[in-house]
Amino acid sequence: MTMITTKKSGTVLVLSAAILLAIWPLPNTMGARHLMLLTGFTAAAFILLPNRHFFNSRQAWPIYFFFSFFIWLLFHLLIPSNHLSEQWKELTGDWLRNFLASVTGLALGIVLSAPKIHLSPKLQKMQEPVLIWGLAGTTSIFCVRYIFEVFQTGQWIHSDFYMTPYLGKTPLVIFGGLLIPVMLIKALDALQGKERQAWYLYSFMGLLATLLMFYFANTKNGFAMFALLLGVAFFAALKNLARVKVSLPKLGGVTLVSVLIFGYVIYKHLDTNPAWSNLVADYKTSVKIEEHDNWKDKTSPLPINGNGIAVNGSTYERVAWARAGLELLIDHPLGYGLINHSFGALAIQKWSDFHKPDGNNRGSTHSGWLDFGLGFGIPGLLMVCIPLIASYVRARNRTDFWGVYAVWTIPLIGVSYLTTEVCTGHFIELLFFLTALFSGLTLQNSRGPTGENVG
Repeated sequence: MTMITTKKSGTVLVLSAAILLAIWPLPNTMGARHLMLLTGFTAAAFILLPNRHFFNSRQAWPIYFFFSFFIWLLFHLLIPSNHLSEQWKELTGDWLRNFLASVTGLALGIVLSAPKIHLSPKLQKMQEPVLIWGLAGTTSIFCVRYIFEVFQTGQWIHSDFYMTPYLGKTPLVIFGGLLIPVMLIKALDALQGKERQAWYLYSFMGLLATLLMFYFANTKNGFAMFALLLGVAFFAALKNLARVKVSLPKLGGVTLVSVLIFGYVIYKHLDTNPAWSNLVADYKTSVKIEEHDNWKDKTSPLPINGNGIAVNGSTYERVAWARAGLELLIDHPLGYGLINHSFGALAIQKWSDFHKPDGNNRGSTHSGWLDFGLGFGIPGLLMVCIPLIASYVRARNRTDFWGVYAVWTIPLIGVSYLTTEVCTGHFIELLFFLTALFSGLTLQNSRGPTGENVG
């Protein structure tokens, strides 16, 4: 009876997680997201309780270290401040959802580490495609909505279209980016004969759809992330060239077509974004926050870089606020205590001419990790980063798909959350979900193809 209940719970958990991943950043889905979080949390309880013996080993230390963050969160409530009401509001809102997401992710990781134990035979075969479709949700929804727009207007090109379905670029960068490792891993597996050759087509279509999504959103972060992962995949393919299971002419043809198409889209992006050509010069000027004031109030003229032209506004703000944020983190190593806008609150205290709050909006940097550190200090930051690093090291010993996915995705999380303004809402929910998932996935060592051989 216990085994049957566990497998039913595993099914519910996988399906709710896939739906959650697909709709997480989609506006006007709060009710559905809350339902999936509660459903996933309930199913997770039926997975974790029978497997609580796993947490008695020393291997479980990253999980305990990660969940100790919620104790650290309560500690911040005891620190005297004048924003206790805001902290309580976040605790009963944002952090309650983050806790539900963490427990759901932890149970899902344990399920995926040993699917034969936790899933029915049918779902053992289906769990990969189900969750992959969940990871593809943002890209798929964007593309379907874009195609609808083309049919509706009769026009092929719609610049800044990202505002229509997602109201911003950030959801596309973070959630859309999670699909890229899937496509590259599957393409590399097909190259070595571990997957069907149909994955060449699936991967190409998925990568192209994601790249076009980044292009129409005009997101420099997305393109940088795409190019970085594509470079890693290229060197991985060269490394495993001796084990290639397809003819070299066919491989060369596929590579040439991919390079031409992807290269053209990247070229068009670079051509329409002169900020890339002045990136180094803009950085050198923007980091000198003591010499310029624009980053404080946005009313002063933008400074002139070493090439004699005004710095790019986006680059300037990102670099200047990052430099200011690091100074504030050194001054306040325990953090301010809020997930939203701790940077602005601390900046006003240090620089009296920093722009005043707009309602509750005090301002944040463009770095999720930095904002998180400013909110909960270096200890809070370590409680998330160290479990991710431990999961990465452990995942390198795994050969199953989700273990390999963790190896690709954890560095991606590190980079994307470093360069994107994501210390808020469902982006932190996703971060805690994935951190717990990878911690659960790597709780037990495995080298088997399905994760059932644990020890």
